[in-house]
Amino acid sequence: MAERPEALGAPVRGAGYTLFLLFLANFLNVADRALLGIVVDPVKADLALSDTQMSIVSGTAFVLFNLLVGIFIARWVDHGHRKRILILGIALWSGATALTGLATGFWTLGLTRVLVGVGEATAFPVAISMISDLFSPARRPRSISIFQASTFVGLVVGSILAGVLAAAHGWRAMFVICGLSGFLLVALMMASMREPERVREPAGEAAQEGNLLRAIGHLVRLPGFVALSLGMAFAGMAVSVLPTWAPAFLLRSHGVPLAAVGALIGPAVGLGGITGTIAAGMLASHLVRKRGADVHGLLVPMIAIPLAAPFYLVFISAQSLTLAMSSAAVMNFLLSSAVGPCIAVAVGIAPTRMRAVSSTLMLLALGIIGGAVAPLVVGWVSDVLAPQYQNDSLRYALATMAPTPLVAGALIWLASARIRARAPSLP
Repeated sequence: MAERPEALGAPVRGAGYTLFLLFLANFLNVADRALLGIVVDPVKADLALSDTQMSIVSGTAFVLFNLLVGIFIARWVDHGHRKRILILGIALWSGATALTGLATGFWTLGLTRVLVGVGEATAFPVAISMISDLFSPARRPRSISIFQASTFVGLVVGSILAGVLAAAHGWRAMFVICGLSGFLLVALMMASMREPERVREPAGEAAQEGNLLRAIGHLVRLPGFVALSLGMAFAGMAVSVLPTWAPAFLLRSHGVPLAAVGALIGPAVGLGGITGTIAAGMLASHLVRKRGADVHGLLVPMIAIPLAAPFYLVFISAQSLTLAMSSAAVMNFLLSSAVGPCIAVAVGIAPTRMRAVSSTLMLLALGIIGGAVAPLVVGWVSDVLAPQYQNDSLRYALATMAPTPLVAGALIWLASARIRARAPSLP
């Protein structure tokens, strides 16, 4: 059956407000996720942990549970009541964030981060599923990019608040205050958010669904899907290490005080990400409207992402703090071009009732490669080099991520070529 008329042209009534609420949910998601990165050194000292252990609790354990559980949540999202799922998730991650302030060691800290990860696994698939129903294909890159810009707003605000609150009241009180504030959004969503009507799938798509494993198998066999997922993942590696290690890098290599770390790294990294995400989404939407196919939006990250590599090298090697942070802003502007266009293409080639699963599979690749592996590699290399380089060991460890934007650009080009080869009639 054909899509609703409003899905083909103008957005559904109330789509803008729903997008605003989804923006707030992801803002809170990222802000809570960024808190631990700002206070890595105080938490490490109080709980007597190593850099490798901090990488595990803040990156590996969090991301693995967030994304592995997220696959099952995404399948639930494709068939369940999305508003209720999101509200439940916000309540869970907010409560777990508050409980982080009570951690007494590696295992209790790790448990709270796992619970935060499970709760936050609801935000992305719910948002992508709703946006896909509320906005037409030509509007999706822009709408998804606006939603994704909340990632960087959350990073900016979360980093600033974490630094200020931790300096004033200690890291434990900071987690409690930030966690409990999430229940305000729960109340707002319960009172005013509407569950969007789902776009009905074309005839024959329902037969393709099957169980979760069959759905995953169908998606990974789509031409270009795996390369697109890996391209977005490699594009996220350099970005993903920043919330975990950039604050500690500024503390150790540039001598920035704790209270100023968030105010410094948040705007420099976040504003570049916000402007880059929105600009990439608008440009990708323009290319889709002008050329008539979703795949043309991939031209934006295909060009922008490899250009980020030299700016990353300047960020980690510059002795001047001003030059380092300026380079970080440009780097994030370029790297943030990936998510909006890539997710828009992924949900465009996926069957209607597999959109949440398709976007979550891409997020799984981004999370495992970028969010779990990348910070763990940096932390391990830093520990190995620490006896020789002391505080500068982290600078050299961060250098391991320098080639990743080049790999990402090549993979996105490969995905574009395979998608176009699958449909030679594309303009």
